This record gives sequence, structure tokens and C-alpha cells, in this order.
Amino acid sequence: MASRVVCMRGLASAKQLLSSTRSIRTTGAFFNTSSIHRKSFNVQDSEDFTERVIKSEIPTVVDFHATWCGPCKILGPRLEKVIGAKEGKVQLAKVDIDENTDLAMEYGVSAVPTVIAMKKGAKVDEFVGVQEEVELKSFVERLM
Repeated sequence: MASRVVCMRGLASAKQLLSSTRSIRTTGAFFNTSSIHRKSFNVQDSEDFTERVIKSEIPTVVDFHATWCGPCKILGPRLEKVIGAKEGKVQLAKVDIDENTDLAMEYGVSAVPTVIAMKKGAKVDEFVGVQEEVELKSFVERLM
């Protein structure tokens, strides 16, 4: 169990490094990892959630997930694709329930993936489980 926590913390640190505003050169190509160009972010704690989701002027889709959850690994890329197509009009907040159990309990998350739509600090819609891309597009459109 302790090794799992260490591994999860290690992944969080790697994600933090990748969200820096630098380019990484790999096999001759440059990849920009700047958060300016990203439509999603990982929530670090309750304070971060309040600042970046609750107080946000931009509608936010909140993806409550877990690293061990197979369906979450399917849904995550689909959400990122749909949110990315909205060109900054909607943002995606990712909440790892193992690292942020207080947020998961506060929002009544009993299964993952759970996705909540937030607008002006209020929950306006939600679903549980994997959805097809067409359903995700409809979910995001209703939020806008």
C-alpha cells in the first residue's frame, strides 16, 4: 500500500513538471507543455478547486477519476478531445479521488468516473460512467 502512495505522488510530481511553461524536445520535434495551450488541469487540493473551478468565470467540466479505474482511462481522452474543441470556452478539471477524498465526498462521488458540470460555482449537471463522444459533446453544449 505504501508503495502505491509513493508511486501516485511520483506521478503527480511528473505531471507538475510537464505543466511548466517549457518546451520539451523529443526525437527532433518540439512539444509545448505550457498551461496556456492546455484546456485541462489537475486539481491539487480543495483550495485549488475553489480558485480554479468555483471562482472560475469559464464553465468547467470536473472529472472525478482514479488512476486504477479502467473506465476512467477510456473517458479521460474523450473528455479532453471534446473540451479541446471548444477553444477555451470550457475547461476540464481533473480530480483524483484518492488524492482528494474530501472533494469526492463533498460532491457525492460514489463511483468513478463521475463527471460534474459547474457554472459560476454551481453544479448544473452530472453523469456517472463512460459516455460516447456524441453524448459528451451534448453534455458540454448544455453547459455553455
